Amino acid sequence: MVELLVVIAIIGVLVGLLLPAVQAAREAARRMQCSNNLKQIGLAMHNYESAYKVFPGPQYSTSNASMVYGFSVQAQILPFIENKSLEELIDYANPLYTGMQNNQQFNPVHAQAAQTVVPTFLCPTETQDPINTVGTNTFAGTNYVVCTGSGTDKNYDSRAKTDGMFWRGSQTGFRDMMDGSSNTLMLAESLIGGGGTYPTPPPTQALPHYRYMASYPGGPGSMQGSGLGFNGAPGDNPVLETAVIGAASWSGARCNAWIHGKDGDTAFNAYASPNAKTSDVVKNNWGFLATRSLHTGGVNVVYGDGSVHFVTDTVDTTTWRAMSTRNGREVIELP
Repeated sequence: MVELLVVIAIIGVLVGLLLPAVQAAREAARRMQCSNNLKQIGLAMHNYESAYKVFPGPQYSTSNASMVYGFSVQAQILPFIENKSLEELIDYANPLYTGMQNNQQFNPVHAQAAQTVVPTFLCPTETQDPINTVGTNTFAGTNYVVCTGSGTDKNYDSRAKTDGMFWRGSQTGFRDMMDGSSNTLMLAESLIGGGGTYPTPPPTQALPHYRYMASYPGGPGSMQGSGLGFNGAPGDNPVLETAVIGAASWSGARCNAWIHGKDGDTAFNAYASPNAKTSDVVKNNWGFLATRSLHTGGVNVVYGDGSVHFVTDTVDTTTWRAMSTRNGREVIELP
């Protein structure tokens, strides 16, 4: 009996020693798969630019509601990641949303495409269900988002030209990477939201912070050139911890629909550091949207030259924001 107990104890010690190594190996494999996904998407961007001489930009809506975005960058590169048949389900001649302001309806013509999960758009570390239901509509989410710039000054409002490579209606190309393609962010990771909308202060289910966005209501005084920010809340260059306190509600709609060209679903900016400890802050799905992952210590990103790098959570904020601009003329040492 004593010998048996000794053997069991030794086995327990060995398992305790091996388990962290096994978990580390699994995480390394997941991180490599994530890197491969981003590499494919970056290559798809290059192939799209080669074919059309510009990178795809988040489209304008063809409805008469100015707040509604059109199709995403991710939707437009589907043929270049071997998903031509899925893209053929999207009828670009029909708007993504229809209706008047404050009465917009998702166009059912695109329902089949919108709810199709694209494995290349998902990080293997993601634990959230990629299928999301909003009202009567079902969408498939994504973990990979495009960079709209630094988020400083008014560069968080992607309805106008930002200092990044993407904004609504953008048609940038390699010619616009004045900082150099190896110094300009194109893509990064983020996490699918927890779903639902909650009042302020958020209940327990609206945590952890990285699954929810602190939301301000819409209305007049948009951030585009007005300086009014979030209807009186901190606008340009805010302290996010302060902005979060004044939120009207909490939304779990982050990265919920790869088909949608709105920032909350398919974009980020570099105002907050990777895996920021403060929630994202938005108004009508644009604002201060961080890149996030469940990898230990940082996130995977894609530069304009198609290379994939791992950027740590501790990256200098000034460097991180400089990486997000296309023509800031900064000298950047890659992290």
